Amino acid sequence: MARRRMKSKRRSRPRGFRVLAGLEAAAYASILSRGLMGTSIVGLFGGEDIRAPLATYTGPMQYINADGAVTLTELASSPDLALMAIMDNARQNLLPMAMASIATGVSFRIAKSVLRRPLSSVQRNLINPILGKGLIRVTA
Repeated sequence: MARRRMKSKRRSRPRGFRVLAGLEAAAYASILSRGLMGTSIVGLFGGEDIRAPLATYTGPMQYINADGAVTLTELASSPDLALMAIMDNARQNLLPMAMASIATGVSFRIAKSVLRRPLSSVQRNLINPILGKGLIRVTA
């Protein structure tokens, strides 16, 4: 008698963009960009338009970055100096970044539990009828 082939497990696909997860990810990205790069996410991608670069040489291996900010253009143009500034920022901001990320995780967990019923009501009564069921999810 031939052996039956076992069915493969069905995996459920993600049901659209989750707004709260996106906000939490943006908060973590902001913490990391401020702690490591010294600027916001917007300043990281478009920093040369916002401020004039203040990085200059003062010797063979010293790097002075007066505001401590590193943009992607500085990272692409002089990666060795930019990485030195990132390492300095990481050394100085390690503890504040850790505390901010712990506080962000705890606050989002509390906010999700406190706002579960109002958010599900918004999802059920506003978003699902207008945009459909699978596009955006506000609930956790």
